[in-house]
Amino acid sequence: MEGVSPESITSIHLPPGTSQPRGLSVAPGNVGDITDFVHSAFGDRVEPEWLTVHTTRTFDYRGHVERLATITEVGGYPLAVENTPDASCYHTPEDIAALAFLAKQVPRLNDVSILIDTAHVAMERRALTVDNRAFESVLERADEQLRDQLSEAFQQLLRDNVKQSKNDSDLDVAPPPEESPWRPVFATLAIVGGSQIQAIHLNDPTSDGLPETQRPADGLRWVLSYCNTHDIAVVLEPGDADRESIAETISELPIVG
Repeated sequence: MEGVSPESITSIHLPPGTSQPRGLSVAPGNVGDITDFVHSAFGDRVEPEWLTVHTTRTFDYRGHVERLATITEVGGYPLAVENTPDASCYHTPEDIAALAFLAKQVPRLNDVSILIDTAHVAMERRALTVDNRAFESVLERADEQLRDQLSEAFQQLLRDNVKQSKNDSDLDVAPPPEESPWRPVFATLAIVGGSQIQAIHLNDPTSDGLPETQRPADGLRWVLSYCNTHDIAVVLEPGDADRESIAETISELPIVG
């Protein structure tokens, strides 16, 4: 964070470690490590609005909800949970939407929201429709009590999100076409719904680098318009890009709103 004003730091991304024992993913043994890191790593002047965290690739919802709730209560910061980049319990739109649904239903999850990395979405999902197999997979990971809660109300939420996106007249741009690399991002955002999404990591869906800005009508403009409409924060992840490239990308992002 050298050269960055502490007052300008909006959020902090905790080291993930989702595939290896290192890192601070929301895993059973990491609750204490995460809260210790939060309390010791931030200076008095650093007060992020939320922390970005990664989840483990497999989990049952009951235990996972407990861990997320405990971290927010003990750590003192809201959490935005980022989707995983490959097949897991937290990759399909239905997987992500399940946590968004629970965050609305469970009072202890008031400080838990969703963060979508636009390069981590399920790339095969291009149709604006609920996948029944993915929905059933969510139910299979829930215990009997939670399954009853999810079976009807959650399915209705998914259907409402799809219907709203199909009829959304607030956006001033058409959705990405079927062949667009941004089409899976469109499907994911629409199915999850904007009300529980805290932020997106605006990465190129294909390269995972800075987004391509020369063809904004190819989907990027829709994504930014959706974020503007739903008050979703847009975060660039520059990777290995130099400062000049980052500045150029920011200056070329289409203006919406």
